[in-house]
Amino acid sequence: MMTFTFLALAGAVVAGLVTAFVTPAVRRVALRRGWTDQPDGRRKTHKTPTASVGGLAIVAGVAAGLPLVLWAAPTLGVAGTSVPMAALVGAALVVATGWYDDVRGLGFKAKLLVETGVAFLLMAAGYQLDLSVVPFIGDTPLYVIPITLLWIVGVMNAVNLIDGVDGLASGVAMIAFLSMAMAFGFAGDVVLVLVALVFVGALAGFLVHNFNPASIFMGDSGSLFLGYALVVYSLSGPTSADPRLGLAVPILALGLPLLDTALSMVRRGVGRRSICAPDRDHIHHRMVDRMGVKQAVLVLYAISALFGVLALLASLSTWSGVTAVVVAASSIVIGLLVRLGYVRLPYTPPQITSSNAAPTRAGKRLSGDGATTGRRLPELVTSDETDTAESLPGDPSLAAAKPGGSLRIPSGEGRTLLTKTALDRRPASGGSAMDGEAR
Repeated sequence: MMTFTFLALAGAVVAGLVTAFVTPAVRRVALRRGWTDQPDGRRKTHKTPTASVGGLAIVAGVAAGLPLVLWAAPTLGVAGTSVPMAALVGAALVVATGWYDDVRGLGFKAKLLVETGVAFLLMAAGYQLDLSVVPFIGDTPLYVIPITLLWIVGVMNAVNLIDGVDGLASGVAMIAFLSMAMAFGFAGDVVLVLVALVFVGALAGFLVHNFNPASIFMGDSGSLFLGYALVVYSLSGPTSADPRLGLAVPILALGLPLLDTALSMVRRGVGRRSICAPDRDHIHHRMVDRMGVKQAVLVLYAISALFGVLALLASLSTWSGVTAVVVAASSIVIGLLVRLGYVRLPYTPPQITSSNAAPTRAGKRLSGDGATTGRRLPELVTSDETDTAESLPGDPSLAAAKPGGSLRIPSGEGRTLLTKTALDRRPASGGSAMDGEAR
């Protein structure tokens, strides 16, 4: 009898190898036919035209590995299974729509129409959220249908939105599949574990070519397909013995893309812009601005892994243990929002005072007293800068300092020595001088 470990490795390796070897061929065809993503010098990070239909290679890997594990699954002592026709038709529609968008371009409304149609197709085939345990909702179609529709369309677009940096969507999807697979495994569904490992193998094979610097992007053909696959996977069985906890597992496993999508909707709503208007204020954009592409992607992988661990804990916990999971998830979200500047904490500027007398007019302006209370101190100039300090208006006591020198400000009987400050280094607009655009 074929062992579970052997079959799991076989499915993942086959999917990974097929994807890894097909991806260069897809890239050559894409470059020859002009199926590329053009750099814009603003929102996108890549510098040269890059093939953008890499999702076709992922589909090829999954198509090679999935029939293998489903065919061999009965050897593990489980009932034979197959992918429902509705799920296959939906996958074909999603991939075709994504490919057309990559090649010709497709409006948001047209894509949303296809996604909605696919969602109803899945619901008709029985893929629905189990809300029977939710108070005041139950299994009433009036609530189940719109909530399931929101889940299906929302996840597909969440994965699509997070595909803005080399390797990010691939890695986040891998982690989400792994975390949900472990939850299904503890629930006793070994077939769904095998299915997830096929996707993990295919994504690993693609990531070889997609990690920074990427030679090919997955495009909408890949991101929509992965979002669709994650949705179908999350609705394929119970992830916990308690259905109420089972609802939390896929939400936590997809915590990062769902959080980014929620922020985008709030941001665009507050700014009175179209919900589908592209911008450069996603979580990955802010991370890239702070630490570069590779480091940002690795940190976001780690955050996704934390959400995945919380998803697994939720599947194994009782209601008494869910409190700790909720607190941990909330801490991650709040910390991330604060660290990236989405939420600003109150700031108290430091005070510079003289030990013997009241500060001079210049001292007041620098310390934040008087008319300029609340203004942040400018950054200190390093010793190798050659700017010449200018006297503050109306204060003849300040003389120009030599490059790399300092200013001496009289302060009553004593003298306070202040390092020369870069008062004029902030742009007139009030924004950061390093503001830019990235993919």
